[in-house]
Amino acid sequence: MVKGKFLINTLKKSDEKNGITLIITFSRRALVPFFFAAFENMQLPKKEIHLLIYDNTEDEPLRKGLEPLARKYALQFRSVRLFKSYLKGKGSISGSGNEQFSCSKLQNIWSMWLSLRRMIKTEFMFVLEDDTICPPNAFKRLLKILQRNSRVGFVTAIETGRNPYPWQPVRLGVHKVRMQGLKVLERHSLSPFLKGVVPIDASGVYCFAARTKAYLSGFEGYDPKKLRVPFFGLDNVFTYNIKQHGWQLLADFSLWCSHLQLSTSRIIAFSKDQAVEQYDLWVPKLHNYAQGIEAKKKGQRARRYQVRKFAPTFSLIDDEGEPELPSLS
Repeated sequence: MVKGKFLINTLKKSDEKNGITLIITFSRRALVPFFFAAFENMQLPKKEIHLLIYDNTEDEPLRKGLEPLARKYALQFRSVRLFKSYLKGKGSISGSGNEQFSCSKLQNIWSMWLSLRRMIKTEFMFVLEDDTICPPNAFKRLLKILQRNSRVGFVTAIETGRNPYPWQPVRLGVHKVRMQGLKVLERHSLSPFLKGVVPIDASGVYCFAARTKAYLSGFEGYDPKKLRVPFFGLDNVFTYNIKQHGWQLLADFSLWCSHLQLSTSRIIAFSKDQAVEQYDLWVPKLHNYAQGIEAKKKGQRARRYQVRKFAPTFSLIDDEGEPELPSLS
């Protein structure tokens, strides 16, 4: 249970079910200026939006970065809430399962999701993560696709994985999966060359619109710790569970996001030009997953390149070796 608190809350009880909830989840101070530079360019019907900024850390510099922005937005949006969880940071633990779930950052993410589900009262919701730079029209387009078919519960833009090297191939965050109950047997990360709006089985949760009742159905019967969900699959199994409750999941290949990889000295922005179609397979003999297998057709020639273009990089260090963050003003 998260024992955080609202630092800012202008939401009126009488208005909580009206409009649309836009959630932004944050855990890294260095991404604040990059994210909000893009956010300022988004096409948003602000007077219809309840903005909820969720700071999932105990980090004081992050609070100081977010609080003045939240106060500024309180004058523009239907309502603004800034929530701080005060959770201590946890690291990444790779592997097939989450034997150390409570020690990994997955525990903090899961705790945040459980907390957020009690804060959303509107019929529709939209979610962005702090390391996602989305197109200006993403909000309006994804909601339009969602609202034109009552059977659709979740619509996502396209984003890739990330890693520390701008020349290293990455997968897409939208998938077809083969499951045994809620156990992942095969995950097929789709081709970056698909077009249009495509049905999917599972997705990341980086930039999406959803019907709130569809989103909440993903929690039913889903306990990632008990199910020993693979480290890579926390969000994938969650969204697959939404589909299992009768909702359609769609991915819009006209909306490409950039996924930011943060290091101590630079930010790398991954997108379509670094993506390749990949598979992950459960190998029972090894009690583990074979991950990141590139999809190839019979007779297909090997690639002569690592990626079509290196991912763009942005320095966080000035000429004198000091950290250099963009201004928030």
